[in-house]
Amino acid sequence: MFKKIVLTLVSSVLILSAGELKIAAGAGYKKPLMEIIKEYEKNGEKIEAIFGHLKQVSTQATQTDIALIVGDKNFLEKKSGLIFKSFTTLGQGELVIVYAKNKSLTSIDDLTKEDIKKITIPDPAKAIYGIAGTEFLKNANLEEKVKDKLLVVATVPQAMTYILTNEVDVAFVNISEAIANKESIGGFIKVDKKYYTPIDIVAGKLENCNTNECEKFSNFLKSKTAQDIFEKYGL
Repeated sequence: MFKKIVLTLVSSVLILSAGELKIAAGAGYKKPLMEIIKEYEKNGEKIEAIFGHLKQVSTQATQTDIALIVGDKNFLEKKSGLIFKSFTTLGQGELVIVYAKNKSLTSIDDLTKEDIKKITIPDPAKAIYGIAGTEFLKNANLEEKVKDKLLVVATVPQAMTYILTNEVDVAFVNISEAIANKESIGGFIKVDKKYYTPIDIVAGKLENCNTNECEKFSNFLKSKTAQDIFEKYGL
């Protein structure tokens, strides 16, 4: 089962729909954005949506005509290597600790419990919630205590998949992914934001956002319909 999961998940960038306007986003926001795109496309428009960790989609943006990227402003502005025309704030991301159905966590110190043997974390070199998870462990003085339990994976959805298949006990993900899978996990606890750098989720316009279609979708992201969906997923 483990090998099958790894083979399935070792993918670079996932393209979920096809269309003229190309947008990209951190994989942890796949579910809310696909709901928003579904609502937007009811009027006949088509969006091509690309998801991966932000390092992946930033690289993809240098090779294709991606017009808009949704993700952490700090990473996009300072670490992506891309030039953005403007940013629209969509909400603030939250790091959470999810646990499998056969486990129970009530505090961050429970990560050190003997029955918590494996913890997945998105790649801290490339993924926002991997960076946040690493900052949290260091600032909460848990880094040395759990380092041998950590299993690094590429993206937030991959970290969650290991929970859903009972391959690990605990995972670091964003609150949106936790809410999206709330029926299939044991639960989650929020990590106090004092432990990690604030995560401002924005829609960043690239040079290719130079069409009426891009402006229309950008405005739709600020609509009540879109904001209600973001709020449902914890943003």
